[in-house]
Amino acid sequence: MSTSADSIIIEQSLHSEDDQETISAEEYMRREKAIKGTDERFLNGDNTDEEGWRSEALAVIDDIHTFVNLMSISSTLPCDNNGIYMNLETKESIRLTIELSSAGFRICGRGFDIIDDSNETDSIEITSPSSSLVDEPVRISLNSYYETPYSLLDTISPSYRNSFSNELAQRLMKLCK
Repeated sequence: MSTSADSIIIEQSLHSEDDQETISAEEYMRREKAIKGTDERFLNGDNTDEEGWRSEALAVIDDIHTFVNLMSISSTLPCDNNGIYMNLETKESIRLTIELSSAGFRICGRGFDIIDDSNETDSIEITSPSSSLVDEPVRISLNSYYETPYSLLDTISPSYRNSFSNELAQRLMKLCK
């Protein structure tokens, strides 16, 4: 049985010197995320299941949606105890299928809902349709795993790097004010 923080209310008391505040589990998780920068999620061993991978994929989509054109869970490829597949379209309009498993993130296909046979080709060439003639195509190994979606995007999307840098600079400017 699985429950989410917003489906039930858990009262959590927070004590300070002058007052006592009772908050919902949802508010507690929001504050924890603000402090840590992310929710804690554990998907390994016997606790890994289809629902866990879907939850993890949705959290990844929520984290990076501003840096990509589209990211969604594949409706045709399997989601099981081993992992989940997602469709990704970068700001450069590059469409890929991404595998998320306990090993990390891996590009597994050119296009949506595609798994390229790694026996036939051990790498794919990514050329941005919107790139200038000066840009060289990037070769990505189908056997390379990335620890985070950010390291994956950093490899394949110059627009991601620019967007991330701009957002970071804006957040730092807000802190300085």
